[in-house]
Amino acid sequence: MVEAALVGLAKVFAWPAIGFMFLGVLIGLIVGILPGVGGTFSLAVLIPFTFTMDPASAFALLLGAHAPSYTGGAITTILLNTPGDPPNAATLFDGFPMTKKGEAGRALGAALSSSAVGGILGALYMILLIPVMRPVVLMFAPPEFFMLAILGIAFIAVISGKSLIKGIIGGGFGLLLGLVGLDMSTSTERFTFGSLFLWDGINLVPVVLGLFAVAEMIEVAVEGGSITEKLVESDIGGALRGIKDTFK
Repeated sequence: MVEAALVGLAKVFAWPAIGFMFLGVLIGLIVGILPGVGGTFSLAVLIPFTFTMDPASAFALLLGAHAPSYTGGAITTILLNTPGDPPNAATLFDGFPMTKKGEAGRALGAALSSSAVGGILGALYMILLIPVMRPVVLMFAPPEFFMLAILGIAFIAVISGKSLIKGIIGGGFGLLLGLVGLDMSTSTERFTFGSLFLWDGINLVPVVLGLFAVAEMIEVAVEGGSITEKLVESDIGGALRGIKDTFK
């Protein structure tokens, strides 16, 4: 398996596959910056262009377009309090407050560098653990997924601290939103109210946009001025400091 991985890596980094990878990364970053679009949209747009390409170049283009979409989403999350993708929602709680303090460069440096390190290490671990994890993954069935959901609800109680009631209310609200749509097993409608739009469920990005981005836009429009209250350091200096924070 290691030999096959090395052969595939050599093909991806050969010309013209490496050029298509850089093109895909650029497209993925641009698409990731757009809130609510995400990497799936970029794949849907680029797939027709890969029909006449060789497999290595097509794979490099699609991989390069999808991988950095979450990284691009962190930019709008930090600067505008608007998550580009669902995984960027967690960045709202630390990234945007740093922007208001004038530390946007530091937040961006930390987000981009940690994304790069996590992507490289994650790919290496995935290659090494595939033979071990494959039997474990195949053992997962609906009961195991249900227990994972229960574990997530338990985490809500843990991180809520003294605000346990608020945590329970938030967890219940999240469960209610997750029930909307068609049942995956029986295709039964749940809380769709006869709307075709709700058949696919409620996407996390529109919900977070309504809760955070719209409220922030209204607040800035009413109070006037800029988002940043003060500039702590230059963008370059802040970005370098954020990169250092990643490796501490």
